[in-house]
Amino acid sequence: MKSRKGIAAAIALGLGLGASLVTAARPAAAAPAPVAITHVTVIDMTGAAARADQTVLIDRGVIARADVAARVAIPKGARVIDGRGKYLIPGLWDMHIHLANRPDSLLAERFLVPLLLAHGVTGVRDMGGDPARIRAIRAAVARNPFHAPHIVAPGPFVDGPQDASPIWRSVTTAAEARAAVRSLKREGADFVKIQSGLSRECMLAVADESKRQGLRFAGHVPEALTAFEVIAAGPASLEHVSPSLPGDAGLMRACSANEPALRDSLRALNEASQQPKPDIAALRARQRDLQSRHLDPWDDAAMKRLFHDLNAHGTHVVPTLVWSQSLRALDSTDTGQVAPLEYVPRAMRERWRSGRRRYVEGVTHEALTLNRRMAERSIDLVGAMHRAGVAVMAGTDAFDAFVLAGPSLHQELELLVRAGFTPLAALQAATVVPARFLGRARTQGTIERGKQADLVLLSANPLDDIRNTRHIDAVVAGGSVLDRSALGALLASLAAEGMAP
Repeated sequence: MKSRKGIAAAIALGLGLGASLVTAARPAAAAPAPVAITHVTVIDMTGAAARADQTVLIDRGVIARADVAARVAIPKGARVIDGRGKYLIPGLWDMHIHLANRPDSLLAERFLVPLLLAHGVTGVRDMGGDPARIRAIRAAVARNPFHAPHIVAPGPFVDGPQDASPIWRSVTTAAEARAAVRSLKREGADFVKIQSGLSRECMLAVADESKRQGLRFAGHVPEALTAFEVIAAGPASLEHVSPSLPGDAGLMRACSANEPALRDSLRALNEASQQPKPDIAALRARQRDLQSRHLDPWDDAAMKRLFHDLNAHGTHVVPTLVWSQSLRALDSTDTGQVAPLEYVPRAMRERWRSGRRRYVEGVTHEALTLNRRMAERSIDLVGAMHRAGVAVMAGTDAFDAFVLAGPSLHQELELLVRAGFTPLAALQAATVVPARFLGRARTQGTIERGKQADLVLLSANPLDDIRNTRHIDAVVAGGSVLDRSALGALLASLAAEGMAP
């Protein structure tokens, strides 16, 4: 069994070069040697057919050439990786993740960053958290030999009345909302994240001030507005088709013929929950009633209008389908089927399990059935969005209960295919679509000359079966390579650390 010192050395992606990584990459101070992945099938994400017998040459962290193997001269001293029988795709992006809203100050560096890389996730869009923690995580990433994952982040959420916390900015007037946006701009936020509790006045002020400051805004559909009103204000993206809470279901609510009544019920639920001694049983009953009304027959005209407006305004959607599917862990004795718990720190794992026990003790069969129906209806809605041409991006809402950073993105891709995406379209939702959305299409998202060398080498064809994205043979990030041996050592070290007291 490894000593604590040995384990810490092996997983220290965020704290310096780990022992298991020394053979996988040179220190960050030195440019990695050229890498040639030979005789590989390239799935470049441009929409072109997969190309067999290609050699991809990487030099100084950039794709120097991607062509028929016989045409590519391999420079002396290059590291050669035999790609026969393997498939190369761009590095994956998780477009909805939370790295910095947990109390453990080293959780992201010690577990989440290594897990993301080990699962081929080379870029993430953080969706709100403590800005000091984000800065620390970015500094840790800059110290690792891969300079990955790339992190785009808004800093704190902008929300309505909340207790004081570094993870959100609470605003109650338009002036406060505008001031919050300006402060986020000064602090270096990449965009503004809005939450469900914003008033109409504050949400519209955030939208207007964001435009004035040259920032995009994204997030939830606030409960005080319809999805149509929010879309008209110009968000870059809207999050959550599968609701984690009734208030997250703004896009689903927009498709209901009972939308006004749903918003009235939601306001009543929120008011009841703010009472000094709320009746928990009554709150649960109201929540179930509210959720069940989302499942009433949808208004086809409203749905068509929603899809039209999303397309007309260029608003992307990040469904986070995996979150609702994670509720299977609450009525299953085998929670490991939902998330590989060996990679979850012991303290967090115990909190998840105790939360599950409390949930199961207080929940009814009716509520569990309702959760499953909501999850399936969410998949139906995402499929309809895709058929209507709405731009969808893959995101997971990790690190939430039983949604584990890294593995959950592969689950999300599988759910997109269940919704009706082709495997290629699902992969594009985690590669080229995010690159375009982020304004990085010239450098990321596809396998082409001049693009950053963030790549995933698979041992099976993901176009045949999307589950093959899990069969990772190597990860290339910033031109440095984590091969199968290094990936195995890294995951073993994470599992050992997760079991440690």
